[in-house]
Amino acid sequence: MKSSESKIQEKLGLAIENHKNKKFQLAEKLYKEILALNKDHVEANYQLGTLYSQLQNFNLAKPLLAKAHKLSPNNPNIILHIGNLLLSAGEPLEAINYFEKVIQIQPNFTLAHFNKGITLYNQKKYHDAVKCFERVIEIEPNNINAYNVLGIIFQENGEFQKSLFYLKKSLNIAPNNLRVVNTVLNLFKSIQLSNISESNSSDLIELFIFLFKKDTIDHNALFNNAKNLIFFEESKNEVEQIIDTNASLLNNNLVKTALKKELFLLLLQKALFRDKFLEKFLCYARKEFLFLIKNKNRNESLIKEFVNFIISFAEQSFLNEYLFFQTDEEIKTTNDLKIQIENDKNINELDISILACYLPLNSSKIIINKLVNYTSKNSLFNDLLQMQIKDPLKEHELKSNINSFDEISDVISIKVREQYEENPYPRWRYADIVPKNKFLTILNNNIKPNKIISKDDNPIKDVLIAGCGTGQQLVSKTSYENSRILAVDLSLSSLAFAKRKMQELNHSNVEFLHGDILNLKNLNRKFSVIECVGVLHHLKDPEEGLKILLSILEPNGYLKLGLYSESARKHIVEIRQFIKKKNIKSSILNIRRIREIIKNDKKNISFQKLNYNYDFYSTSNVRDLIFHVQEHRYTLPQIAILLRKYNLKFLGFTNLSNKKEYAKHFPTDLKCTSLENWHNFETNNPDIFKQMYQFWVKIND
Repeated sequence: MKSSESKIQEKLGLAIENHKNKKFQLAEKLYKEILALNKDHVEANYQLGTLYSQLQNFNLAKPLLAKAHKLSPNNPNIILHIGNLLLSAGEPLEAINYFEKVIQIQPNFTLAHFNKGITLYNQKKYHDAVKCFERVIEIEPNNINAYNVLGIIFQENGEFQKSLFYLKKSLNIAPNNLRVVNTVLNLFKSIQLSNISESNSSDLIELFIFLFKKDTIDHNALFNNAKNLIFFEESKNEVEQIIDTNASLLNNNLVKTALKKELFLLLLQKALFRDKFLEKFLCYARKEFLFLIKNKNRNESLIKEFVNFIISFAEQSFLNEYLFFQTDEEIKTTNDLKIQIENDKNINELDISILACYLPLNSSKIIINKLVNYTSKNSLFNDLLQMQIKDPLKEHELKSNINSFDEISDVISIKVREQYEENPYPRWRYADIVPKNKFLTILNNNIKPNKIISKDDNPIKDVLIAGCGTGQQLVSKTSYENSRILAVDLSLSSLAFAKRKMQELNHSNVEFLHGDILNLKNLNRKFSVIECVGVLHHLKDPEEGLKILLSILEPNGYLKLGLYSESARKHIVEIRQFIKKKNIKSSILNIRRIREIIKNDKKNISFQKLNYNYDFYSTSNVRDLIFHVQEHRYTLPQIAILLRKYNLKFLGFTNLSNKKEYAKHFPTDLKCTSLENWHNFETNNPDIFKQMYQFWVKIND
């Protein structure tokens, strides 16, 4: 027979294994069985206490950890976990005391220094927190988490150079660590680089090239800083002069060098160009290359010298959906070139690449058939064929594999669907890949400084993305641990794009459904999380859509909404009225023309303001921005009334930078959840919600 002690050891090993595998109920049962045999078993008291702490059940965790501490008063792991529990329970000062006790017993206990640093950081005691993390690095020179947090601290305090110093250390240790890469990305999102010149930019260029070679981030977030590394301020005037005098760009050494810059090519391939000067430069360069190849005595070697620039430009053109303006002469020459390529028995990669700068290769069935099985020695040309021919063919194939739900019969829904069938929105290439995490952790990060505490550590299973578009937002939702996602949209073209992207990223927990939000009440399904961002305001009756979403939300579920701000869109309303008055339709030619009018009217403030809008730089974005068939806008008092009407609790906006500024003006609103205060703040900062009101709510208990 086994002795009592051996039985306990066997049970303990099994309990810890189940605990590690998150089989909490079975682990709890085994720990309790051990304590029934020996109530003073140190490890069982300790492990069961940590289990309850993980489940946020602090009342049960405290006495168990306290008893373990009494039985083994100098055990640093037990003391550390008591500190962690106190921190989670909202007792930071007591938590620090326990972390310091650990350090007294074991001065090189890294986690005690780290957790003390996190506690001090949360209290905004940055100087003391920095000391803790520097001590961690002394003990463990390759601790990327310490470098990462130091980068975040200095970023929040506006010390860019120090932040970058520590984040580069992290990247050197772990160049593929998603958290590190995303922290660097957030740093560049939060600042605007200035005073950059050729003499001080080499380190930055190297870092941006590193980031642009990653396919795990949204490169668009880097564009506004990276663009300043293509042409420095001192060289822009020289380029402007070449264009204004109608001279040749390719006779200028400055330009020739720029066209070969690795960062420039990566930017063209992966980020939407959102800059008037660079757009003007690119249009002029494209035109020069077009007429060079149509010249009877064309300089083949000169053009080939820049083939990778031309291919990269073709990829940019596909990304922005051929938004850049084309003269009548260019359109005629391009059509001639298209016919020439279709009739040519040989495959001329240079001619094809220049054509692809003006129109998508998949617009010609003849060209598709010529190139679909073609493989080039140039990997970038193969990438172009993948983007412009193979990916669209894949999307066409996927359309037949997407289920449809009920008939789309609402008149406005039909018009909206037609728009997004013609121009799936938005077209994107890469997105931020984030590590998987518990939903509550992600939610609390979204709504902080507010915080939801729940006994259920990960309270979600079924997630609905109501209006998923082309799936860009789906990428971050697939990080919800143990979730099943249903992505619904009106547009089959958008869904096919989204499904292709999810397959590329190996996300298997997403189901796609073609249908109207207005029909979702017939699904006979409930969801613990629903996200509907940028959708309700395009319905005929947004409130009706909200009622339907609430009818399929679990009683304790969470709802994320995104709605247009009346204040932030005043200039857009003015432009929409201008378009309506002039009866301008949303064809590609008209979209190009209206953009030229807007760009060149220096006196119209609303027009000029639009130049700085992200959505002004691709065809589907422009159509969504100023040509949409249906649009509602809201004020915060209107939203407050809507939330009260449907018994919804406002949990917080998602934009952290807005909240930092808001907190300076309303320091007593500790959770940043007073819509009345937010309305006053927006009144004084009318553009603060230019990216929509995005916020979380839940049904009041």
